[in-house]
Amino acid sequence: MTDENIVSTSNPFHSSRFRVIPPAVERLLIILCLAWAFFHLLLAAEVFRLPAVKLRAIHLGAALLMIFILVPFRKTSKERGPGIVDLAWIVAAVAAMGYTYFRHDTLIRMGGRYSPLDIQMGILGLVVLFEAARRVVSPGLVYLAAFMLLYAYFGQSFPEPFNHVGYSVKRIVQHLYLTGEGVFGFILGVSAEIIIVFVLFGAVLDGVGVADLFNGLANALTGRTRGGPAKIAVVSSALMGMVSGETSANVATTGVFTIPLMKKVGYPPHFAGAVECAASAGGQILPPVMGATAFVLADTLGIPYMTLAKAAFLPAILYFLGVFCTVHFRAVKLGLSGLSEDEIPRFGDVAKDSYLMLPLVGIVVLMLKNYTPVFSAFWGGIALAVLLSFFKKSTRMTPSKVVYCATKACSTAMNLAVACALVGTVVGVASLTGVTMTIADAIFKVTGGALFPGLIMTMFVALILGMGLPTTAAYVLTAISAVPVLLRLGMPEIHSHLFVFYFGVLSALTPPVCTGAYTAAGLAGADPNLTGFTGVRLAISGFIVPFLFMFDHELLITADANWPAVLQAFASAAFGVYLFSAVLEGVWFAPMSAPVRVLLGIGALLFIWPKALLSLIGLGVVVLCFFLIRRGAKLAAAGPH
Repeated sequence: MTDENIVSTSNPFHSSRFRVIPPAVERLLIILCLAWAFFHLLLAAEVFRLPAVKLRAIHLGAALLMIFILVPFRKTSKERGPGIVDLAWIVAAVAAMGYTYFRHDTLIRMGGRYSPLDIQMGILGLVVLFEAARRVVSPGLVYLAAFMLLYAYFGQSFPEPFNHVGYSVKRIVQHLYLTGEGVFGFILGVSAEIIIVFVLFGAVLDGVGVADLFNGLANALTGRTRGGPAKIAVVSSALMGMVSGETSANVATTGVFTIPLMKKVGYPPHFAGAVECAASAGGQILPPVMGATAFVLADTLGIPYMTLAKAAFLPAILYFLGVFCTVHFRAVKLGLSGLSEDEIPRFGDVAKDSYLMLPLVGIVVLMLKNYTPVFSAFWGGIALAVLLSFFKKSTRMTPSKVVYCATKACSTAMNLAVACALVGTVVGVASLTGVTMTIADAIFKVTGGALFPGLIMTMFVALILGMGLPTTAAYVLTAISAVPVLLRLGMPEIHSHLFVFYFGVLSALTPPVCTGAYTAAGLAGADPNLTGFTGVRLAISGFIVPFLFMFDHELLITADANWPAVLQAFASAAFGVYLFSAVLEGVWFAPMSAPVRVLLGIGALLFIWPKALLSLIGLGVVVLCFFLIRRGAKLAAAGPH
C-alpha cells in the first residue's frame, strides 16, 4: 500500500475539527484505527470474549488516545501534532485505562475492598475522561456531569425534595469508576459492543458504494417530480440514517450530494440543509434497522428487536410522510420543477447494483433467527457487504478502502465512546442518589397526574437533555429521568420508551444546540439556527406522532393488534399529516388565504386526533376548505374585472 493510498485527501483525519498532524503520527493513528476496528470485529464475530469491564477499558482507552492526538487542547491552537500537554494526557489515559484492565480481576476477588491507589487511579481516570469530553462532547453534557458530581458530594445542601445524605469522594469514585455502575457501566458497554459495530457497518456500506446506490435509486424514483432533489434527499438520507444511527455523521455522508442538488433547482440554502437534517434524523426511527440505539431500547424493554421494529413501523411512516409532503408543497409554492432527463439515471442501470443492499436484508434475517444484533451486523452485514463488493471492480474492498472505512468509523466512534462514558457518570450518580425517582415525583406533582401536561414536560426534558448528544446517550439520559414519569401516568412501557426515544432523536435538529443542523448548515452555507428551526418545521410530524401513539395505542403494532382499528387510526393520522404539511406551506392544490389556512389547520388536527367523531367533523371542515381554495384559485385566474 503506497503512502498516497494511506494518506489521502478523503482521509477523515483531514477535517477542520482536527489539528494538522505530521505524516508519521497519521500513520500511527491509522494503525491504531485498524487495530481498534479489527479488535471489535473479532469480538462481534465471537472469535473470543473478554470480561465486560476489560473490554470497555480497551474501548475507552483507544478513544482517549485518538482524541488527545487529534483534538487540540485549545480550539484556537495552530500547533502540528500533539504537544507536551497532550502527551501528558496520553500518558495519564494509558495509565488509568491500563490500571483498570490489569487490576480488574484483583478487584473482583477483593469483593469491594479498595486500596488508596485504587481511589487515586479512579480520580485520575475521571479527570482524564472529563478533559477528553471537554474537547469533543457538547459543553452541556460536560456541565451536567460536573453538576452531578457536585450533587453527589453536597447532597445535604440541596433543597427538598432533592437533598440526600451526601457521599464522600472515596465513595463517589468507588461507585463511578471501580464498579460497573458508572463510567464502565451499561452505557459504555453499548458503545463498545453495539454502536461501534454498526458505525463500522455504515462505513463499510459507504466504502463499497451503497450511499451512491441509495442516491441513484432515490434520484431515479423521484428526480422527475416537483423539487425532485429534496425528495431524493429524504429517501436516500432515510436509508443511510437507518444504518448509521447518528444524525450528524449521516448528514456529512449524504448531504455532500443532496444539498448542492437542492440548491441547484431553487431551494434556499437553509431549507436544503433542513431537509437533509430532518431526513437523516428520521432514519434512526425507521425500521428494520433503526440505528444502534433501537437495540439498546429493545434490550432495556427485554423484548426481541423485531417486536420493537414492528411496533415502530407506522409512526416512522407518518414521520416521513410529513417530511416528504412538506418538501412537495414547498416545491409547489416556489414553482420548482424536477431535474432534467440527462441528470436522472435510468432505474434499470442503477438497479443493477441493488444486490449491494443485501447486507441490510442479511441483518434482518439473522435477527429474525434470534441471533444477537452484533453477530447479525457482522455476519449478515459487514462480512456479506465485503464479499459482495468483489462482484465489481469499482466496489471492490481494496486495502485503501479498508483504511478509509476504519479511520472514518473510528473518528466517529471515539466521540461516541467518550460521550457514553460521561453519560455513565450521570447514570451512576442517579443510581447512587436515587434522584431519578425524585424528578419523576416532582413532575407528577406539578402536572397533577394529568397525561397531556405530563407528556409536554417529558418532551421538554428529553429535548433539553438530548441536545448536543449522540442518540444513544440522549436516549439513556432521557429514559432514566423521563420514562418513570410516563409509567406513573399509566402508559405502557414500550410506548413510554419510544416516546422519549423520538425526542432524543429530534434533539439533534432542535435549536439552540442542534448538532445535525450545524453540520447541514455548514454544507449548505446557511445560518445554523435558521436551518435548525426550518428542520423542526419540516419534522413537525415527529413532534406530533409520539403524542398520537400515547393517546391512541393502536398506532403501535403489538402482538394483540386490532387490525381494523390500526388501519383506521393510521389512515386518519396519515391524511391529517398530509393536510397539515399543506397548511405549513400555505398551499394545497393552489395557494390558500390566511383564514382558509387556519381553518384547514383545524381540520387537519381533527383528523390527526384519534377520535372517529372528530375525524368526521374534520372531513366537513376539509371539504369546505377545498371549495374555498378552488373558488379562490378561479378568482385569481380570472384576474381583476
